[in-house]
Amino acid sequence: MELWFLLAVATAFLWGTSGIFAKLSTGKLGVYRVALIITMVEGPMYVVAFLLLREPMHISLADGVLAFGSCFIGICGYLSYFESILDGQVSIVGTISAAYPVLTVVGAILLFSESLTSVQAIGIVAIIGGVVALSYEPNPGSVNSLPRRSLIFAMMAFFLWGAWSLSSKAAIDRIGAGNLFGFYILSSLTAPLLYAWVRKVKPGGLVGTDPSRKAWTLGGIALALNVVGAFAYSYALEDGTASLVGPTSSAYPLVTVVIALALLKERISKMQALALVGVVAGLVLLGITV
Repeated sequence: MELWFLLAVATAFLWGTSGIFAKLSTGKLGVYRVALIITMVEGPMYVVAFLLLREPMHISLADGVLAFGSCFIGICGYLSYFESILDGQVSIVGTISAAYPVLTVVGAILLFSESLTSVQAIGIVAIIGGVVALSYEPNPGSVNSLPRRSLIFAMMAFFLWGAWSLSSKAAIDRIGAGNLFGFYILSSLTAPLLYAWVRKVKPGGLVGTDPSRKAWTLGGIALALNVVGAFAYSYALEDGTASLVGPTSSAYPLVTVVIALALLKERISKMQALALVGVVAGLVLLGITV
């Protein structure tokens, strides 16, 4: 069994579980506090990873800009994801944002000259159809409806993570996964602090006035799981191709959905259930090369 596949599967489990902890904590903390936790939790973890795994090499200005831009975009996508789960069901918005491998595969074909099989093409169609179905609710007042605000932020995460996945592959090919963690240190310090500053200036959307220690702990666990998943994902990209690693690792909505329905008691309609199956099936098909 290929190393990239094992790492990608581990990424899917870590990110899928992270979504549950994120849902349990974000509503009580507010995203601006989550942004601060990113600095306090993810920053030190990336420091340790960089010190242990960095590779001695000269990094040009262009490669440095690419690496930092990729990390910055990735964290902005993560913050958009946290915004989307404030009001929306994580089983739905998490699946929409996780469909970003469609962009990764198309971009990899255009930029990295990677090929696309007929099976993968079917997967792309299934994902797009599933995302459209999840985004549409004929009865906005139903218990299963997705708030407009959640949909907007889920789509933002979708596009940002698509750009992150592509640029991350390009950056890793140039500077290596270990060195990329150094740029995650910078982005974990800058993006969340900027976001928190903006939200304090405009506090109308802030929630969670007095979060408990439990909420802070759950938020920290969510972010720690995300970082470990990012470690596994980075080395999966180093060993495999973007068009295979992205789809495999992005099967994490299956983990999130199962736990959300079982433990969080989220409710989805039959159409949404079929759409979820379509997206996950499409992600699996994207990983098939024969």
